[in-house]
Amino acid sequence: MKDEAFIREILQRGNLAKEKVQASFGHLSFAQLNWKPGDENWSIGQCLDHLIVSDCLYFPSLKKIAEGKFEMNFWENWNPLSGLFGKMFVDQIQEIPKKKLNSPTIFLPAKSDIDGVILERFHKHLDSLLDYIAACTHLDIDKIHITSPVSKLVTLSLRRTIALLIQHEHRHVNQAIKVIHAKNFPAL
Repeated sequence: MKDEAFIREILQRGNLAKEKVQASFGHLSFAQLNWKPGDENWSIGQCLDHLIVSDCLYFPSLKKIAEGKFEMNFWENWNPLSGLFGKMFVDQIQEIPKKKLNSPTIFLPAKSDIDGVILERFHKHLDSLLDYIAACTHLDIDKIHITSPVSKLVTLSLRRTIALLIQHEHRHVNQAIKVIHAKNFPAL
């Protein structure tokens, strides 16, 4: 069904993520953005890069949907497990993690230092994501299904995809904020 209130709420939450990023990281140095609390942990820059990398894998489908050119394939139309997978994914990717999850390889950020313009790249990227979401205001977001970049077997409704993407933004923005509060975080 069309759900303008849902889209408005999602857009507000997306803008909140952007504001949190600017307020929390806008004053940090290149070294601070790339500092890692440990070998197995991501830096602030890597958290933001991960969001860009993972979201961009959804962009081809979202762009076609926004332009009215998206056509569901057979599996997207008839996958009997779409609701189950969608609910499972949204439940797993909570803003405040219940447990640590390993990201699929295709979603991993750069292993080296992230460039000094990561904040600008993140803001431009998030603006694009929010534009695609805004274009869905008058669409039946429960009827449209897209394939997950993780597996061709997994399809999600557009509603669940949008919710997942914005929850994912907040999850990793919150993760990046924790880096600032980690022991030995470099001073300004």
